[in-house]
Amino acid sequence: MATFEILLISASDPSDMKGVLAGIVAQRESLDWNVRVLPAPARRSQLRKALDDRRPDGCIVHCGLHGSNYREEDFADIPVVWMDRDPATLDPGALCVLQDSRAAGRLAAHELLKQRDLVSFAFVDRRDPQFWSEERRDAFRDEVVADGREYRQFSNSSPSWRSRRLEAFLAALPKPAGVFCATDDTAAEAMDVAKRIGIHLPAEMAIIGVDDRDVFCESLSPTLTSVRPAFTTAGRLAAILLSRRLSDPSLRGVSLTFEATEVSRRQSTRRIEVHGARLGRALEVIRKGAAAGIGVDDVAAVMGCSRRSAEMHFRKWTGGTIIGEIHAARIALAKSILDEGRTRLSDLPSRCGFKSSATFRRVFNQVAGMSPRAYERRAPRGE
Repeated sequence: MATFEILLISASDPSDMKGVLAGIVAQRESLDWNVRVLPAPARRSQLRKALDDRRPDGCIVHCGLHGSNYREEDFADIPVVWMDRDPATLDPGALCVLQDSRAAGRLAAHELLKQRDLVSFAFVDRRDPQFWSEERRDAFRDEVVADGREYRQFSNSSPSWRSRRLEAFLAALPKPAGVFCATDDTAAEAMDVAKRIGIHLPAEMAIIGVDDRDVFCESLSPTLTSVRPAFTTAGRLAAILLSRRLSDPSLRGVSLTFEATEVSRRQSTRRIEVHGARLGRALEVIRKGAAAGIGVDDVAAVMGCSRRSAEMHFRKWTGGTIIGEIHAARIALAKSILDEGRTRLSDLPSRCGFKSSATFRRVFNQVAGMSPRAYERRAPRGE
């Protein structure tokens, strides 16, 4: 069998592409592919020259924010799969992998609505709204309104006035407020503005973003809670679809969909600190140290109280137990690793702080509602 030369054309954030590429590489194990990555050329003429120079057998185009100016004719007879491209801008026969952006909006709403003392909710859009950010906004709004809560939204694309108007918008929100931002970058912008005008985060305002760019989210203060799209699933689906097209040149008009199914919880929404700094510190220690084997006694020590007293504080303010919080943090890490295809299942228990595979499988089933292998093999939606 001849080796196929596949070109992954990326017009997206490199952190998004890490997951996408991992999904393609995982699928490539069953294919005879050589995959190369090409940063998306700015001009269509540059794209055509790159294709002429490389002569790939197939292309996967991750459009991101800046790749929607390409046209199908730019690829001539080269099979192409589009990712994160507004289907309204493509021929009906195009092959697409699309994110269910409404799922991200619903997840963000559910995460914030759990905090019943929040009195208002808002959506902050990007400077340059995209079709997917509008879908996130609409789903978030629908969930908030259906719960009978107050909803507002902010969208302003003027660079010269945006910051000042965002200041006024956030200042006017009834507090405490829950704010959903279109992306992690937008959330960072909102956090900077909120702190500048004296809004205390997260006590007066809980903020959540989308994309879960882990290094970026961890670098912010407070660290940013973010909805995590299944980028690795997206890459796997794109590889599957391109493989089908290479085998069947008549294949047309197929769209596969991946969702955001997880929220990476960090300090920006952990308003438990309103009830006590010790508990807030303990939650952050658990989140960061669960994989290192942190135990209940370690958490009690961080809180500066007895184990019994620490458990009572957790039960009062979180409704759960310390070990339950530790297990949730470990399984969140396990899901993240599985989503990015970074390890074998047999290596997961030790990487996530479990002393035995049996305990890992039992806890994973309890927390995720399915086995680790079932989670790894989740079926995508498609047409």
